[in-house]
Amino acid sequence: MKVTTTFFLLSFLILISQYLVISTPYPPCASGGGCDGPNCEWPELVGVEVKRAKSIIEQANPYVTGVILPDSGCIHYMDVCMNRVWICPDKHGRVATVPKVG
Repeated sequence: MKVTTTFFLLSFLILISQYLVISTPYPPCASGGGCDGPNCEWPELVGVEVKRAKSIIEQANPYVTGVILPDSGCIHYMDVCMNRVWICPDKHGRVATVPKVG
């Protein structure tokens, strides 16, 4: 019985995590071009709460959308989109890596 319950819970968690990744509202990809300058990466946001970082990024560069990733390893699409900034949180909900356009 214990093995069946564990298997069911594990399957449920996998299903939920896939749903969360798929249902994340990524903006349509705008590829091409490059991004140079201070509004392309934000090293000063490492350690900042992710929602606050998203707000700062979107105010600094209105052409991008900050996408807060689940804290399960910060898995995301590997395509380069010039209108998207992946925000990778640590286990405390703070920015773990430097957010960059692309």
